[in-house]
Amino acid sequence: MAMQTKTIKAKMKSVQNIGKITKAMEMISVSKMKKSVAKRAASDVFAQRSFELLENLHVHKNLTHPYLETRKGNKALIVIIASNKGLCGGYNMNVSKQVSTFVKENPELTIDAIVVGKQAERIAHRNNINVISSFTEFSDYYTAGEVRSLLHAITDTYSGNENYQQVVVAYTQFISSLSFNAMVTPLMPLNVEETARTLGTESSGDAQKFALYTFEPNEQEVLDKVVPSVLMTTLYQLLLESLASEHSSRVMAMRNASDNAGEMLEELRLNYNRARQAAITQEIAEIVGGSAAMN
Repeated sequence: MAMQTKTIKAKMKSVQNIGKITKAMEMISVSKMKKSVAKRAASDVFAQRSFELLENLHVHKNLTHPYLETRKGNKALIVIIASNKGLCGGYNMNVSKQVSTFVKENPELTIDAIVVGKQAERIAHRNNINVISSFTEFSDYYTAGEVRSLLHAITDTYSGNENYQQVVVAYTQFISSLSFNAMVTPLMPLNVEETARTLGTESSGDAQKFALYTFEPNEQEVLDKVVPSVLMTTLYQLLLESLASEHSSRVMAMRNASDNAGEMLEELRLNYNRARQAAITQEIAEIVGGSAAMN
């Protein structure tokens, strides 16, 4: 009986340690999620102004750019954004389901992938998608240089092969700390309505908004600068939304793990008290029995 209580006590200590680890991971993920959301919000003003320029020059003044024109081809490029680590609930599995759905809905297309995160590599391989470039060593919150290198990989691939008809991004849209939605969204060619939805802005429909502005050196060159800026801003915000969703999912997973550890600890404590009481009862019975035998 003493051995049983000793075993239960060891299990209680192990569960307590696991609970402390999951609680610490939960708090770390809460902090990282809030920072990702703050960085996403900080780029909103730049995104809004860039989009307004794009809309004015492309829609209202009928200027164009290679990244704005629709193309015919038999290939598609998918950018898969997932995590480097596990322990984040169904976050990566939800992205994988969206990628699988995209592949099934486009059987006529040859699909290549650029992946962000080690789990994204696994998602591509599970779906038999050829991986062109892999980015698995990005920093916690994505620097401008890292986003620029990812964008260069995308644009170089898209521009270098006319058979690519589109570029899409499989990512997780952050709605709130308790709600996030994995989806596949178009990136190239740039579409005003889709870009507005992705950036969380609205099309103004105002052709006169920039009527008093003079564009130097000319409107076409301004558009040529604006399009890559909008692409980079869009990609940056998609990365941050995925990051915030990843940490939100990890918060929920670690919170559930901590709750389960607490419930298991209570059950072990109850079993320990029962075993201890049984041992005491047995010792009393042995003493009484020995005393009766001597008498």
